[in-house]
Amino acid sequence: MVRLDTISDFSSFFSAETLHPSVFVADISDTDGRNLLELGAYTVLFKEHTCSSCFGRKDYDFPDGTLACISPGQTLNIGAWAGSRDDRCLLLCFHPDLVYQTGLGRRFGCYTFFRYRQNEALHLSCREKIIVKACMEGISDELCWGVDEFSRTLLGNRIELLLNCCARFYRRQFITRHDANEDMIDRAGRLLENYCLTGQVRCHGLPGAGYFSRMLGLSPAYFEDMLRHETGKSTGEFVSLRRIAIARDQLCRTCKSPAWIAEELGFTSVRSFNMIFKRLSGHSPDEYRAMQAAQ
Repeated sequence: MVRLDTISDFSSFFSAETLHPSVFVADISDTDGRNLLELGAYTVLFKEHTCSSCFGRKDYDFPDGTLACISPGQTLNIGAWAGSRDDRCLLLCFHPDLVYQTGLGRRFGCYTFFRYRQNEALHLSCREKIIVKACMEGISDELCWGVDEFSRTLLGNRIELLLNCCARFYRRQFITRHDANEDMIDRAGRLLENYCLTGQVRCHGLPGAGYFSRMLGLSPAYFEDMLRHETGKSTGEFVSLRRIAIARDQLCRTCKSPAWIAEELGFTSVRSFNMIFKRLSGHSPDEYRAMQAAQ
């Protein structure tokens, strides 16, 4: 394990010159890939062509490049990226101070992909690959300009452009993965139903993104973004709507009382259950049951 806390640490490890105290860019294609790195900076890794399956590429993903964004404190197996001149690999690192001391900080919370796992990497089309390379090379060109009163702002602007492109391309990847995402959301719905009907909600409360992501093998941030892209709902809204769907099913298929169903699904009271059910279904639980029985 090699710990890289500062930009000068990155420069020294990759045998490159430190051109700016907050930003580092290098071609690491032929770097010795036997090290595990502990990162102290935000890191963007871009590799031409497709990386190995450990980065989560599926048959329906583009094959022309792979990109991952990594937060400080995470580890990086450099061997998965470097070690081959045949596939160019570019690395960008920028210190957290750059985020909070420039306009980049105003939007940085929107770049949730820094909280994704590395097997949730972005897989790029040929055109997207060209754009990412141009952004990385633009940052490198600005570093070569030297340090002056404009460099920090301009570097922040160029990094923001790259991250905005990454955000756009990740949204495109959610579209490409639509069918798989729908299946994943259906699985989340079944997990919620099992969670409620096996009494876990009474013991542990309602599940959040952490529960679903753990059961589905995703990061919480990726699950939240996928869910919002596919449904327009947060995890809390998804759980609320699915609980009512489960309640409707229970009212139709069982003889359980609304009070029993309310407790089983983790509502704070029968009154709360009745109010939410009527707001979302248009009828009270008793009215809904009677209507379904009459059909």
